Amino acid sequence: MNKFKEILTNHISNWNMVWFGLIFWGSVFNAIANRLGLDDFSIFCYLFGLCLGLIAKFRGTWLWKT
Repeated sequence: MNKFKEILTNHISNWNMVWFGLIFWGSVFNAIANRLGLDDFSIFCYLFGLCLGLIAKFRGTWLWKT
């Protein structure tokens, strides 16, 4: 159980921006799309959030930070 906890902790600490982009930004973009009446675009909203998270992970920071 300790090994699993260590693996999970390492994964979360290494990929936290990606998960944040997928879950948080994907939800925000999905809510905006739903408000605009674009109900069929939810997968694209989450994929866009995932892309933002991946870019942030490889840059080391979010796009709006320098």
